[in-house]
Amino acid sequence: MSTTAPIIPAVFHVAGRDGPAILLIHGFGADRLSWLVNQHALAAAGRVYALDLPGHGETPSTGPGRLDDLARAVEKAIEGAGVGPVHIVAHSLGGAVAIALAAARPDLVRSLGLIAGAGLGRAVDESFLSDYPRSSSPQEMEALLRRLVTRPRLISRQMAERALEQLKAPGVRQGLIAIADELRRIESVIEPSFQAVACSPLPRIAVWGAADAIIPLDPDRLGGFGAESLILEDAAHLPHIECPRSVNERLLRWLTAQSR
Repeated sequence: MSTTAPIIPAVFHVAGRDGPAILLIHGFGADRLSWLVNQHALAAAGRVYALDLPGHGETPSTGPGRLDDLARAVEKAIEGAGVGPVHIVAHSLGGAVAIALAAARPDLVRSLGLIAGAGLGRAVDESFLSDYPRSSSPQEMEALLRRLVTRPRLISRQMAERALEQLKAPGVRQGLIAIADELRRIESVIEPSFQAVACSPLPRIAVWGAADAIIPLDPDRLGGFGAESLILEDAAHLPHIECPRSVNERLLRWLTAQSR
């Protein structure tokens, strides 16, 4: 991993009182609040925590946006909060971060639950990576966010306005542009970590929306990772938000099985 000193995110306890620690890691441009429809359901399997990756939510940007720096920030967050080892449930960019962390610090990761994980599918949509950090109007942002789902009504103007408000924080736009550059080449960046985890006994499951156009499903790539899988035909890039009951039930059964 990089030797650059990371900004260390705060770890928030969001649900659950007993059992193993479960850490939720959001995707590109999102924050810890993207798990609101999942965190209480998953609490039946343990104590649920969430964080904001550097350059997202309440965590300042690191600047370079390198995957290893993001993974190191999460590593330090887990250590600082004293909650490890953790089961990780992660979406999109967060999935790539989780894989990098699991390869570098297997002692901190008990299992991986990856939802549309970057580096496990086809190339990340170039126009989304380019347009999101540069979006400037509620109409433009709303149109971008609707590309994440199969049912546009799930995306409200309020959600678009909140995303724009977050982009106003100092350094956020430039930080996301840097992370987007890393995501453009994520398959090559993550390959050593991908292979390390694929060859390990670490339990792992992948959830994907069959209609995902942001990180399209790649069955061969996913098969090479050796994970259990849940493919949802009526979901796109946000299956945990589009089909929360199906995703929550499957992840809950899976997390419970890993904790026995």
